[in-house]
Amino acid sequence: MPSALGGATMDGVLAEYVVLPETALVPAPAHLTSIEAATLPCAAVTAWHGLIARSGMRANDTLLVQGTGGVALFGLQFAKALGARTIVLSSSDDKLDRAQALGGSILINYRTTPDWDTAVMRATEGEGATHILELGGPDTYDRSVRSVASGGKIIQIGVLTGFGPTPNLARLQSENADIIGVTVGSGVHFEDVNAFISHNALHPVVDRVFEFDQVREAYAYLKSGTHFGKIVVAL
Repeated sequence: MPSALGGATMDGVLAEYVVLPETALVPAPAHLTSIEAATLPCAAVTAWHGLIARSGMRANDTLLVQGTGGVALFGLQFAKALGARTIVLSSSDDKLDRAQALGGSILINYRTTPDWDTAVMRATEGEGATHILELGGPDTYDRSVRSVASGGKIIQIGVLTGFGPTPNLARLQSENADIIGVTVGSGVHFEDVNAFISHNALHPVVDRVFEFDQVREAYAYLKSGTHFGKIVVAL
């Protein structure tokens, strides 16, 4: 964590030139543009680490993703490529339509269906989701626990709603389910996900590209939560 680019003690990469150790670099997939490749180091690696490297998602599994940000949409694309079905949660019907076009199988608007865990169990005939990308935190965790399948995995990525009371984890024991904590991943994970992206000719979902002198606008747009996929600043 102390060496994370853009972290508490390190500069980020919003610059024309940066100096990095050779061991920190991997080749980008040849079929991607620089704009597309720029989306990979955090979101794609995080989704790969949690869903593939740590929890072994495969064909016929069911993935639940919360929202339509970068990690969620990479998870959706990976699931489709593997032959798994995906449940997508969003507060926007328009975003759900766009997620369906990417391969989303079951679409749930959590604003109009606040008890989305009940909807998940109904849609899966009581089985639940074998893999859950848990992005929300206290506002979503209890419902994630109630949505996970027997032997399933909750991949804890973020706490977008902040920190709060500990959820009731008792169901995990009775269902033999796991919580997997994930913070990005390794260089090996990065090389593996790039190979997968290349093999399946996947293209990251880029919502908007801002110019360098529009950085403030880019951050404001990110904060608005209206984006679908990744936001990129072009140099």
